[in-house]
Amino acid sequence: MPAAKTDLLDRYLHAVKFWLPKAQQKDILAELDEDLHSQIEDREAALGRPLAEDELAAVLQKRGSPMRVAGSFLPEQRLINPAMLPVYRLVLKITLLWVLLPLFVIVFIGPMFNSPHPVSVMLAFLVEAWRTLFTVIGIVTVVFAILDRYHVSAKALDQWDPRKLPRVPASTESATRWNHLAGFIFGTLAAFLWAWFMWHRTTFSFPGDIQVILGPIWKYLYLPVLALTMTSASADLLAFLHPCWAPTRSRVRIGVDACMLILLAVVYLAGDWAEIHVASLSPADFANVTRWVDLSIRVSLFATAVITVGDATMELRRLFRSGRSTPVRTAAA
Repeated sequence: MPAAKTDLLDRYLHAVKFWLPKAQQKDILAELDEDLHSQIEDREAALGRPLAEDELAAVLQKRGSPMRVAGSFLPEQRLINPAMLPVYRLVLKITLLWVLLPLFVIVFIGPMFNSPHPVSVMLAFLVEAWRTLFTVIGIVTVVFAILDRYHVSAKALDQWDPRKLPRVPASTESATRWNHLAGFIFGTLAAFLWAWFMWHRTTFSFPGDIQVILGPIWKYLYLPVLALTMTSASADLLAFLHPCWAPTRSRVRIGVDACMLILLAVVYLAGDWAEIHVASLSPADFANVTRWVDLSIRVSLFATAVITVGDATMELRRLFRSGRSTPVRTAAA
């Protein structure tokens, strides 16, 4: 089979794999790969020639969209249509991670360190996490059951083109999956710390009767920085759950980096970053402190810009390598 058509078939099998439980992927993909090759060989025998790319795409379209095909191999469900079961599982994973992890970080991490009885705080978290777990599963299940009950179907399940499926990532990219999980965890923590430190706060007090009053620019940056951090963490979470979406994560990260560079430029041009009040310093010492703080902020902004450009460059290289990588067969014939 020509390389272009082999690539198309590999992409179809990989797209089906996206929606399958990990424990069943190997057997199901082997069966599906054998069935597709049989259909292709029968079609080519009837025509007396190899299939063109458009004809192969028509065979795959007739077989069904990747999500519908994956759902047909899964056990019959009472509440949820098998065709919608893969997306139900994905939504459930994302929702649980976005609910339970922030619940622990935001609500219980602080009290756990400040409370004289951290064990009781942990037990309270376990009780609340258990209750939240059932609530989230119940809400998501009811929503999908309603969609099935009233026959609400996504047009994307029926209107799709095999030639637009994402390419199969190179095998070396799977090693970065745990980096994506770390990116999600640290991104969530960074969003929490930013929200906690900057929420309606413009003045910070330090020992020695020192006060730092933030300039007006930081009030306007609060929501954009929080939104960019959460967007980046969400992209890392999606790439961890399904590595074949790593190129999408890279594109999101490049967009986030570009927006962050714009914000850094706005902060740098604003200039009025903070005011410092120290009652015990002489005017000369106060001028020196102000100058050093100003220099520190400039260096920090420059260092952040360099790190951001480096991150965007790495993501561009990943996209370039994934675009040039040779597709890998998902299942053996």
